[in-house]
Amino acid sequence: MKKYLTIALLSVALFNCKKDEHLHPHDDNELITRVDLIFTDSANKSTTFSFQDKDGDSRTNPEKFDKIVLAKGQTYTLKIEVYDDTKSPVENISDEILEEADVHLFVFKSNPIGLLTTTLTDKDKNSLPIGLESIVKTAATAGKGTYQVILKHQPELNGVKMKTGREEGGSTDIDLSFEVEVQ
Repeated sequence: MKKYLTIALLSVALFNCKKDEHLHPHDDNELITRVDLIFTDSANKSTTFSFQDKDGDSRTNPEKFDKIVLAKGQTYTLKIEVYDDTKSPVENISDEILEEADVHLFVFKSNPIGLLTTTLTDKDKNSLPIGLESIVKTAATAGKGTYQVILKHQPELNGVKMKTGREEGGSTDIDLSFEVEVQ
């Protein structure tokens, strides 16, 4: 009886350990060391706020993490530029995100809600939002909080599209919480 139990357990272990390459996405995340948020107001004046972590190691403090300061009751266009500074020359990851737009999505969260309201304006080939370009409206009253910028990487998994236009699914390439002040 012990012999049959051992054989049965080994069989289960062997079949369960079978590696199935189709269960994992083959689309790797990019190394991102710098993110520039370029806000342009109605007078066409642009201001850039940046995050930079030159070595790309999230365990060390970034070299730069700007506080976003915007005027109350205003509408801005927002353009995001993403880079890998470890490459020479510096690699513009924004180009890759645009080329692979059908598997990328920026998500923006304001805390408190309503301090900044973001509407994504660019679309991929499936008419789903990307978020490299957006419209941002500031609250009518002054306030402080955070502005979370998330880049989701949502490649197909087992033949199923992961990108639906929502945050759920995929992995996270960027998750930054900028301090923000509306004045």
